[in-house]
Amino acid sequence: MSSTFQWVMNPHIIIFVQIIHLVTGQFKIIPPDNPVIGVIGKGVILPCQLKSKTISERLSIQWIFTTSSEKVDVSIYNGKNTQNPVTEDERYQGRTNFFHTEFSKGNVSLYLKNVMVSDKGKYTCSVFFENWYDEVVVELYVAAAGDKSSVFLDGHVGQGIGLTCKSQGWFPEPIVLWLDSKGEIRKEKVITQNVKKSSGIFDVISSIILEPRSDMEVSCRVVNDLLNTVCESRVLISDAFFPSTSPWMTAFLIISFLNVALIAAIAYKLKSNAKRTLNANRYKADLDFWEAQSHAVSITVNPAGRDLELQVSGALDTKSNNPSESADLSTPSTVRILVGQEGFAAGKHYWEVEVEQQQDWVLGVVREKQDVGGVLSTEDYWALHRSQGELFSSKTDVQIEKRQLHYSVIGVFLDLEERQVKFYEAVQMVLLVTLPISLGKEAAKMFYPFVSKREGALKPFLIRPVRIPVLLEAL
Repeated sequence: MSSTFQWVMNPHIIIFVQIIHLVTGQFKIIPPDNPVIGVIGKGVILPCQLKSKTISERLSIQWIFTTSSEKVDVSIYNGKNTQNPVTEDERYQGRTNFFHTEFSKGNVSLYLKNVMVSDKGKYTCSVFFENWYDEVVVELYVAAAGDKSSVFLDGHVGQGIGLTCKSQGWFPEPIVLWLDSKGEIRKEKVITQNVKKSSGIFDVISSIILEPRSDMEVSCRVVNDLLNTVCESRVLISDAFFPSTSPWMTAFLIISFLNVALIAAIAYKLKSNAKRTLNANRYKADLDFWEAQSHAVSITVNPAGRDLELQVSGALDTKSNNPSESADLSTPSTVRILVGQEGFAAGKHYWEVEVEQQQDWVLGVVREKQDVGGVLSTEDYWALHRSQGELFSSKTDVQIEKRQLHYSVIGVFLDLEERQVKFYEAVQMVLLVTLPISLGKEAAKMFYPFVSKREGALKPFLIRPVRIPVLLEAL
């Protein structure tokens, strides 16, 4: 009896082990090589890459933040729930995004916006299939590089001179070094106080007393080891600053010292951080554009559908007998517009319009009105228009910086949470202008996209589908 049972069970056990091995071999999560560093106030990608030949859209992804006292479900994607596939913890509400278009390639990373000090810690990426599960831990460090350091003259302390170095906005707690003309650490006593603010950021105050006949070249260096960032101010103290100096001469030299110190600090800062600042600004601009594109929606504009009229300065007058002539830039012109069929009452929404480098066009967002007759006032729409090769906004007090760009695709980002409309040159991902939305006395029910109505032989504008870019790694 025992041998018979063993003869029957052995094939089942072998098949079960083979199935487990087959499933385990098909899927694998690639762990990150190093911890991720997020800059406070900016966005960061928590990487999680699934290696597989084929990936089902019905997978489930769970990101968990683990502390010493609790586990927080940061964001969960459930592919089986078609109604509401993504849920967030209230502490991370509106701050996370998945790269949905990259799921088929195994990219199940999480984009975390507006990094805070409290976000520092370990995050677990868990992936579930019907018969498979795996997880990987991602370590997130957070950091902030403070503003430039400044050296102040405190006055006489005994026979010496007191100097104070100040800088704000650092995380984690930075290191302060006082150096001499050779770049070596000074031997004088240094008193440093790092003040921790409620947000967790540190402000630095460090003091030193410079004695007569010591090395008169002084440098205050603030170091963030995590970001490998250095901020330094260097000054040269004259013997005339010490107590034996005439008060009038001292005052003159103090003023000269402050001017020279300021110029030297600015020049040194610009030279040492020019490349880093350029890259940081470009990265911030790209993240801002990608954030806008992540809210892409489908817009339908029927050329035979509902149209309205509005007035903008310097736009093509579509009611003129000669529509090929551009209006005077200082004269308001009446423009007929086509209103999109999709309207929005809340949230964030992005779409793109192909303008094909036309000389004259108008596009933007219009507020829903009870009375749709007549010409819309500037309080009921937010527009970007081009006339005679120049760009204008519907708000005369909002200026647009002139740029050498080819305007073929314009991105529109309607952000009803922040109450603003942003216009982008979508090909080069350049922010053109931001217009604040005023809700007025009565809150609007809906906001609609619109484009100017093309007359005669001109083609109608196209609102094209948006291809959402994917962030592969954090800088």
